[in-house]
Amino acid sequence: MIDEKDFRQVMGTFATGVTIVTTRTGEIIHGLTANAFCSVSLAPPLVLVCVSKTAQSHDLIRQGGCFAVSILGAPQQDVAQRFALDQLPAHERFAGLRLHRAITGAPILEDCLAWLDCKLVAAHEGGDHTIFVGEVVALGQAATLPPLLYFRGDYRTL
Repeated sequence: MIDEKDFRQVMGTFATGVTIVTTRTGEIIHGLTANAFCSVSLAPPLVLVCVSKTAQSHDLIRQGGCFAVSILGAPQQDVAQRFALDQLPAHERFAGLRLHRAITGAPILEDCLAWLDCKLVAAHEGGDHTIFVGEVVALGQAATLPPLLYFRGDYRTL
């Protein structure tokens, strides 16, 4: 049996980028910090994000059928920390942030390194998470900053 704490420590040695994953269901918006994000396919362009089944955004992604991914730069650590607080209401998460929307209507953070707007095409069971696969319907690069990284339980930069 693998100990959950040991598993978390070992996985923490894999440095990742930091993203904010947002969604929209009608007029309701929400978002969370995620580092379990990667590309899946070039043709069609697919990405995946793994979201805890207990996260407030989880059911909203499924219901809304969309999500956007904002890839954060080094100066956005405070944003990452804010969206990591699962009990923080959406209006407080988004307070003071400049946003735009592309095709799906999911909020996209201005001043991020890059962004992807995705239509949900699949959801797979993954233990205590759901693996959401999205087809990229719009994308862009916004800022030329060093990336924000997550390594051994802390934020880092290059």
